[in-house]
Amino acid sequence: MTRQSPDLSAAESKIRIPLCDLGLAPENLRFDEPADDGIDQLADTIAAAGVIIPPIVRAGRKNEQAYMALDGRRRRMALLTLVERGVIDETYGIDCILAVGKAAQAAAIVLPNAETAPVHIASIITAIGNLRKAKMDTGFIAASLGYSELEIKRLEALAGVHPTVLAALRQGRLTLKQVRSFARIPDKKQQAQLAQSALDGHFQDYQLRNIVETGRVTKEDHRFSLVGEARYLAAGGRLDIDLFGELPDRVLDPDILEQVWRERLGPLVAKMQERGLTVFVGPDAGYRAPDDFESLPYVIHATLPEAQRTARLEARDAVDEKLAALRDVGLAADGALEAIDEVLVARQAHAAVALGKLTLGAVLLSPNAERGVDATFYIHPGPEEDESIEDEDEEDDDDDDRSAFGRTPAVVDLVSPKAVVSVEGIGHSLHEVRTDLATRGLIRDLADNPGAALTALVAQLFKLLALTTHTYHDESALAVSATKYSRGGAAPHPALDGEVRSRLAARREAYLASGLRPIGFVDAMPHGEKMALLAELVAISLNVREARTSLVRHAARAEAGEIAALCDADLSVHWTPDQAFLAAHSKAQLTAMLAEMQVEDPRAATLKKDELVTFVAEAAAERQWVPAALAWSAKVEPDEAGDAEAAEAPADETGGQEANPPESAAA
Repeated sequence: MTRQSPDLSAAESKIRIPLCDLGLAPENLRFDEPADDGIDQLADTIAAAGVIIPPIVRAGRKNEQAYMALDGRRRRMALLTLVERGVIDETYGIDCILAVGKAAQAAAIVLPNAETAPVHIASIITAIGNLRKAKMDTGFIAASLGYSELEIKRLEALAGVHPTVLAALRQGRLTLKQVRSFARIPDKKQQAQLAQSALDGHFQDYQLRNIVETGRVTKEDHRFSLVGEARYLAAGGRLDIDLFGELPDRVLDPDILEQVWRERLGPLVAKMQERGLTVFVGPDAGYRAPDDFESLPYVIHATLPEAQRTARLEARDAVDEKLAALRDVGLAADGALEAIDEVLVARQAHAAVALGKLTLGAVLLSPNAERGVDATFYIHPGPEEDESIEDEDEEDDDDDDRSAFGRTPAVVDLVSPKAVVSVEGIGHSLHEVRTDLATRGLIRDLADNPGAALTALVAQLFKLLALTTHTYHDESALAVSATKYSRGGAAPHPALDGEVRSRLAARREAYLASGLRPIGFVDAMPHGEKMALLAELVAISLNVREARTSLVRHAARAEAGEIAALCDADLSVHWTPDQAFLAAHSKAQLTAMLAEMQVEDPRAATLKKDELVTFVAEAAAERQWVPAALAWSAKVEPDEAGDAEAAEAPADETGGQEANPPESAAA
């Protein structure tokens, strides 16, 4: 039977041939060298994992085999060794690269490392998995492949992921770092679902992070700094070191950590009680005072009598001194509790300086990574000014809207800071165009950041339901109204809010195909998909557009700035000024944009309006630049209706103690 050679063109260089057709070309640089001691190990590796790197061959000539190896001498020797062992026969198929033409053959002889087809990391991972299935130990694999044992262990872990994950890696839909995160997910079904979403083109990295990091307690937990690793391990706690060295050590026994932390906190609790304070212990600083107590009053340092100001500054210095001493001792040291207690005493004195007739009555102790223990102080409630209010409240014990102290809460007015907006030389229509485009850009960034969207949504609900009036909607169980952003008949911008609308359109199609009602459809979604939908819905309800320069929405701008900071909004990632946007500007404004981009080109002054628009658009695209007017980081000024003296006071004078002093936790 005559064996036919494959029909190859110059462009088709990948072939598969039987081993019996593979010879060693005499022009191979090591043609005359005998087999080395590592051939047997290489044969074992190929038997388990196959030939990973294809040999480079040329067509055989007269009296030669069908194909001759220009590069791949040791691989061929290892395969012949397997034939001798009876592991394979001479018909064993080998993937090769055919060097067509004398130039390619010469390069294959001299530059085999450069000309060898690159091996995808996914192929190496798969091969390592096959080696482990063949019962090869880690040390042997490392020695055979020239890797460190730690790297082999990491590749073994990656080889254990669902095959769909490696398929997505091979296609460039996932990064190697993301695959390492997949290896930390024990549920293979969940791995497959996420990887398939990557293959389908709608995978978001935050989905993976949420699964891996949610509920994970690590050595970065604020309690761990006070407990220390030695105490935790001595109590029977276990740590899991991240194989890839990317995440902090995981605390496998959080209950033990909590128990040891409370035991270590015990002496401090007793000392605070001895000083006449009611002590509460919680996971973080409280957002409201415990029942029967009140938060410290707001203190304006500049308005205090001189004696109190001096005493408060001295108390502040005492706190700093004790904190410095604590840092010298170290939180995990045996003597740390005494140093921490001295800090707490100094902070208690600092909090009590400006209270006048009021007295401290309680303290909330919570973990703090830098100070070991954080303290939030509270006062006893002051006397009632109107006893009739108390009598009236006693008759309405079932009123759900009462505060913790039996008094009906007053309506909380929202602070409305004033945005500093420059509208000089800007017409109403251009102002609307700018704020419209900036709104669409913020929609896009917020839709990609579910965490920021959740914060914005909860804050909006808080405003609607807790601070001011109620909203009613007869056809919905939740009384929350929302409206999609639009501007007259203007179409969505394809790269900005249009992208978000496309996502929602795809979700609508999935919803219609499911046959479910909205709640059932959303409930069936994986958590990551729910968060993505939340971000998209919250984002599409954004509206910070201003129709006139005289209608600057100060409060809305302030919120937009906060949202932009939450999601690290950057319009230039999605868009740079295009001709439609730039056409709304005058030549002088376009020239100013060039100056802002530091473009110094004398031709710009000679261009007509249309030509200048194109010139500016190209310059912006080249530099990935957007006008500062489209950012939401404008400076804001204090509310003019507020206390005039508050603006003169230091920014850290809040609640009887600094809002963010070095020794207090962020609220």
